[in-house]
Amino acid sequence: MAFLRKAAAFILLFSLCSFLVNAQDVKSFHTDSTGKLFVNPGTPVFIYMSTKPDGSDAVRLKSMNDEGNPMYWDGHGPHFLTHLNLYLGRKIRFDLFADGRSPKTSPTFDAKMGVQKGNTIFLSGSTVIELSAVDAHSGLSNVFYSVNNSEYLPYVDPLVFDKEGEYTLKFYAVDNVGNKEDVGERKLVVDTMPPLTTLEIDGPRHNEIVSHKSKFVLSASDANGIQQTVYSISGSEEKKYTKPIPTLQLAEGEHTVSWYSSDLVGNVETKKAEIFFVDRTPPMVFEEIVGNTYMVAGREFSSGRSQLRIVAVDNKAGVKEIYYSINNADFKLYEKPIYLSEMTGAVTVRSYAIDNVENKGTSDASGQEFSMPEVDISGPIIAHDFIGESISLRDTIWISSTTKVNLMAKDRGAGLNRIEYKIDDATQQAFSEPFSVNASGFHSIKVTAWDNVENLNLHSFEFGVDAAQPEIFTNFSVKPFKYEMVSGEKIPVYSNDVLIFIAATDDISGVEKITFSVNEGKEKPYVQPLKGFKAGENQTVFVKVTDKLGNENTQTISFRVE
Repeated sequence: MAFLRKAAAFILLFSLCSFLVNAQDVKSFHTDSTGKLFVNPGTPVFIYMSTKPDGSDAVRLKSMNDEGNPMYWDGHGPHFLTHLNLYLGRKIRFDLFADGRSPKTSPTFDAKMGVQKGNTIFLSGSTVIELSAVDAHSGLSNVFYSVNNSEYLPYVDPLVFDKEGEYTLKFYAVDNVGNKEDVGERKLVVDTMPPLTTLEIDGPRHNEIVSHKSKFVLSASDANGIQQTVYSISGSEEKKYTKPIPTLQLAEGEHTVSWYSSDLVGNVETKKAEIFFVDRTPPMVFEEIVGNTYMVAGREFSSGRSQLRIVAVDNKAGVKEIYYSINNADFKLYEKPIYLSEMTGAVTVRSYAIDNVENKGTSDASGQEFSMPEVDISGPIIAHDFIGESISLRDTIWISSTTKVNLMAKDRGAGLNRIEYKIDDATQQAFSEPFSVNASGFHSIKVTAWDNVENLNLHSFEFGVDAAQPEIFTNFSVKPFKYEMVSGEKIPVYSNDVLIFIAATDDISGVEKITFSVNEGKEKPYVQPLKGFKAGENQTVFVKVTDKLGNENTQTISFRVE
């Protein structure tokens, strides 16, 4: 019984301890469900003893030392009240726990709907924040929070932030012995806007046509960061975008590129799509020599106007540029047909074309080789002459109306093709054979001759045409002494010693000769007066005068001598 009484007294001592903690806003001690006692270090504690379990007759004990009134537990951890029981010969110990550590509070959220960077939490518009607090010893009493410096409120339900903007969330927790956590703070950014993703082409592009060397580049932007960008080509399985998408593996033709992005807080962009045509076909290039050429005795001649013409066609993007090289020289930009007048012999031409998406097409890997025709850039040599009478007087060539004008031309290259001429202001006509000019006076002729590669030359000359007859003058040395009618014609009668003088003039070329015949006799040149006519006979003298261009005039003289 003594043991029991002593034991009971000791139990009363521990019971007294449960009444000695000063009351504050939050209790400074706490007994958990197992009866374990927690006390806040630094809290003044007074010890009471009672003989009743409820402590109604408790009496405060005084320490022998002043520093024991009250007592303090200033170290965190387990502490013990010990009584030496001499009767039992051992120590009886009562324990308590000094809880000097505050709770820890952490804001939590759905990781799919938000992300934390430092002390800033980025949230989508449908995310909630939960305040999770823990206390390892006396246990959690309460959690308090404040939004944008509002009054602190007890945390009961998750906090909902559904409007775009920035918020300041402050919070702390208190445990069951009054330990208060330092105020925690987080900046909340509520983001309800989805990302914006743009597609650009890295590489050749012409409108909506791209090369097989191009790449699709997706660039996403968001105020709070991108979670991922996904894409699909022509309805294929969606893939996560990590680097530019090459078009190298795409077949030629139309392809639809679709894409969208999601940000770090779960906002998802509306899917976008664009249609592109992948052009893998290079242009086709054609070369040709154009201009006049003509074969003469197995030799080919060119006028010098021959040109290298290069044509390129493209199936889709269109031709951008054409380049060419002649005889392995550096490639040059082709802009217009190239004259080849300075080239002879074998010529090698290489060319290529580039379309608007940088596809390159060549005419031939080794180039096109051909022989240039001999270049003939000279027109025919033109000359003229006169077939018939002609005379040069005072720097002028004179011809008769019967004289033929002959035109001549020759070409040492491609050969003569044709001659055309015009007289004075008449219409130009083709020359086929010598011709005459009948009208008296001065004339000019302009001649054009072409060779077989259309080189031409010009020639002109002037001349005069003398179509007038010389004028004849005959005179008798005496006058007739009578006239007789012969065959109905009145003729003069002269004495037998009569002389006939003959003369002639010509206005242009001059008289060349005078001839005569008597009574249809032999034609003789006139050198002296005519005489010695037989008496008693009718006489007929035929006179002919010719000028230096062959124009003739005649006169017949009838008379009688007695």
